[in-house]
Amino acid sequence: MSLPSGQRLGLPFACAWMCLIFAFYLSSVSTGHPGFGSQTNSSAPKKVQEEWFQRGLLALKENRLEDSLEALTAAERERPSDARVHNFRGIVLTRLGKNAEAAAEYREAIRLDPRLEDAYRNLGFLEWTEHHLEQARQALLHALDLSPTDSFAHYYLGRAQLGAKAYSEAFRELGLSHVPWPADPDFLIEAATGYASLGKEQEAHKVLDRLASMKLAASQVVQVAKLYVAVHQAGKAINLLNNVSSSQEAKTWTYCDLALAYLLDRNYQKAADEAHACLDIRQKAGASQLQLAPAWSLIGIADAQLGLGNQAIDAFRKASALAPNQEDHWLNLTRELMEQGLYADAVSGAQEALRALPNSYALHLRCGAAYLAAGHYAEAEATFRELVTAGDPLPTSYVGLAQVLLRTGRTEEAVTELAAAQQKLGTSFLLSYFRGLALDRAAKPKEALSAFLEAVKINPNSAEAHLGLGKTELKLQQTRDAIAELETVLRFNPGNAQAQHLLSQAYRRLGDSQHAAKFAHMELAEPAAAEGDLLGDFLLPEWEIPAEVDGP
Repeated sequence: MSLPSGQRLGLPFACAWMCLIFAFYLSSVSTGHPGFGSQTNSSAPKKVQEEWFQRGLLALKENRLEDSLEALTAAERERPSDARVHNFRGIVLTRLGKNAEAAAEYREAIRLDPRLEDAYRNLGFLEWTEHHLEQARQALLHALDLSPTDSFAHYYLGRAQLGAKAYSEAFRELGLSHVPWPADPDFLIEAATGYASLGKEQEAHKVLDRLASMKLAASQVVQVAKLYVAVHQAGKAINLLNNVSSSQEAKTWTYCDLALAYLLDRNYQKAADEAHACLDIRQKAGASQLQLAPAWSLIGIADAQLGLGNQAIDAFRKASALAPNQEDHWLNLTRELMEQGLYADAVSGAQEALRALPNSYALHLRCGAAYLAAGHYAEAEATFRELVTAGDPLPTSYVGLAQVLLRTGRTEEAVTELAAAQQKLGTSFLLSYFRGLALDRAAKPKEALSAFLEAVKINPNSAEAHLGLGKTELKLQQTRDAIAELETVLRFNPGNAQAQHLLSQAYRRLGDSQHAAKFAHMELAEPAAAEGDLLGDFLLPEWEIPAEVDGP
C-alpha cells in the first residue's frame, strides 16, 4: 500500500513499510493466518472466486495494479461478503491513488468482519495520508485493540497524534512501535516542535542537531532555526542560517532571519548589521514596500535596544509608512515614543495609526496608554471605557481605566471597576495586582493584603507584587513577613530603592540598627510610571519562510 502522489509525509519510509506488510499478507493468506485470511462465511469459498482472488494477489505482488483490480473486482462480484477481498481491493485502490474508493472498501471489510485488524490498520494509514487525523486515530486504536503489539499501527497512531499536536500521546505511541525514526525532515521538524512544546529541550536538541546535518529545503532551514531559538540555542540557529547558500535569492530572506535570530540572542549590534544588509539587498532587488517594512522594523528594535532612541523612532516611522495597514509597526513606533517620554508624539502616532486601522484593539489600547502618559485623563478614560463597554475579554483595558481613576483621585471607583472585571473575566495577575494597589490607596490594607497574596501566587517571580505585599504587611505590623517579602524583591531586583528604604524601616522597627543602617542611605524613589504595564515588549516580525522548496 503506497501513499498518493504528492504527499510529503515520509513517503519512502511508508512505502517500505507497506512492502513488508504486503509480503506478510501474501504469506499469511497462503498459510491461513487467522488475522489475514479469515472468512465471514463458514462455507468454503467458491472455486472461481478463489481463483480470481489469487490472480489478484499475484498481480498485486508483481505491481500490475490494473490487472489486480480487475481480478479482485471479479472476486468481489462472486463473493461480496468476503471481508478479505474488500480489504485487498482497498489496498490496490490506495496504490492507484483512488483513496475515497479505497476507504469505502476498508469500511465494508470492517462491517463484514469487525475483527479484521488489517482493515482497521489500512484505513487508519489511509486517513493519516489524507491528514484526517481524528479518523486515523480512531481506526488505528481499533487495530491496536485487536492486536496490541502491532508496530505499524503504533507508529502511524503516533504520527497521527503528532500531527494533531497531542505530543505526549504521540511520543508514547512512537516509542511503543520500536520503529527507527525516518530521515524525513518534515517529520523530524514536527517531532522537535513537540519536544519543544513539552519543555523537553534536551530531546529537542538531539532532533534539531540531526536535522542540521541533513540537506534541507530553504523553508525547512528557517523552521529548524526558529526551533533552535525556541529551545535557547540561538547560536546554532545563527550558524545554520549562515551556512545557507549565499546566492542573491537566498540573501533576500536569510539576512532578515539572521537579524531576528541575533535579536533573540540579545546581540543587538549584529542584529542591526544584518537588518541593514537585508534592507540594502532588498532595495537593490526592487522589493515592494511590504518587503522593506520588516527590515526597518528590525533596525528599529535593534537601535532601541542599543539606546539609539532617535534612530529607532526614525526606523519605526519608515516601517509604518511602508506598511500602514500592519499594526505591529505602529505599536513599536508608539512604544518607543513613550519610552523616550515623547507622549504628545505618541498620541499623534496612535491617532494616525487608528486612521489606517480603525478596528484595531491593540491600537485603541495604545492610544489610551498614550493619553494616560500625556496626562490627558479625560481622553484616556473615554478610550478605556469604550473598550470595557465593548466587552474586552482581556484585563488590560480594565487596568488602564483603573489607572486613570487612581490618577484622578477616584480610588473607590477604581476598586469597584477592578472587582467587576475580576468577576467578569476571572482571576488574573494584572487584576489582582492592581486591585491590591487600589485597595492600598483606598486605605484598606487587609483587603489589599489578600489581593497581593493572590497576585504573588499567580506570578511568584513578580518583584512588583512582592513589593506591594511587603509594603502592605509593614502597614499591618507584620514586620517579619514584610522583611521576607522585601528581601525577595531585592533578589529579583537588587537595585530597587523603594524596597531598600522599606527594609530600613522594618529593621528599625525590630530594633536591628545594624541592618537598618545598611539600607538607610537609600532614598525613597518614585515608583515607575504604571502605564508601562499597558505597553508590553516590542513586536518582532515573523520568521520569513521562503517559498522555494529546493535544498540550499
